[in-house]
Amino acid sequence: MNRRHLLKGMGVLTLYSSFPAVLTEFISSCNASGKELPSRFFTEDEFQLLEELTDILIPKTSTPGALEARVPYFIDMVVKDCISKKKQQSFQEGFKQLNAEAGGKFILLSAEEKLKLLKKTDDAAFKDEETKSWFRIFKKLATIGYFTSQEGMSKALNYVKVPADYKACIPYKKGEKALAKTFLMYW
Repeated sequence: MNRRHLLKGMGVLTLYSSFPAVLTEFISSCNASGKELPSRFFTEDEFQLLEELTDILIPKTSTPGALEARVPYFIDMVVKDCISKKKQQSFQEGFKQLNAEAGGKFILLSAEEKLKLLKKTDDAAFKDEETKSWFRIFKKLATIGYFTSQEGMSKALNYVKVPADYKACIPYKKGEKALAKTFLMYW
């Protein structure tokens, strides 16, 4: 067994065991299509901003976007149940700061202005550890939420339902989707 694969697998198990209730609730909420789910942590305005940000980060194209995959609900549950009070407050303060930088409400900006402000926020967030740390967490959660959802796994990636033998080198054909791996493939 390769030590790297063992460590990856242990990391995945740790991730799944750290918030199983959140994952269970998120998976069950995905089956409630068409029903409006209540926000568990964010206020209504903050949740609208969260929906807007996830839609900008992972928009609908030929594949479903973050809104279709219900990523904002995943982020809401993780923020409520799995992160510290300090980081929860940083999310809310970050939303307030983003709205202030937008001149009142981020949602009311034009698409170009939103992208420009998010680019500025993104650059600041990855400049150092303290500046806009909420945005780094948001991007990680949005990516995890999307690529572990049914839509992200099966439609945005090349999903292999039953893992097969290990293939060290798979030729890539231009335009092909990336391979979706489940944690079972690490064992």
